[in-house]
Amino acid sequence: MENGLYTVVEFDDNDKWFVIAEKVIDGSKYSYLIRVNQNEDDFIDEYQVVKSYFNGNDEYMDVVNGDELRKIMPILVPETKKFIEHPEILKELLKN
Repeated sequence: MENGLYTVVEFDDNDKWFVIAEKVIDGSKYSYLIRVNQNEDDFIDEYQVVKSYFNGNDEYMDVVNGDELRKIMPILVPETKKFIEHPEILKELLKN
C-alpha cells in the first residue's frame, strides 16, 4: 500500500515487523510496527515505534522511546486503534 503501509520490513537476523501506521511529525517519519513470525502469517505480541532517517537512498530506523515516544504516541494511536481493537483486520491484511 502507499507510503509503505501494510508491508513487512525485515531487520537483521530475520527480525520481521508489519508496518501499520506511518506519520510525518516535525519533519521526521515515524512508524508503528507489530512483530510477525518468520512465515509472515501470524503476529507476535510485540510492538515498537521507529523513526526513519535516510543516508542517500538507504532508509534506516531507530527505535523511539522516552519523552519522544510519549510525544508521538497520541498522534500515532488514532491510526492504529482500529487494528488494536480488531486484530482480525490485521490477520486479513497479512494474508494479502
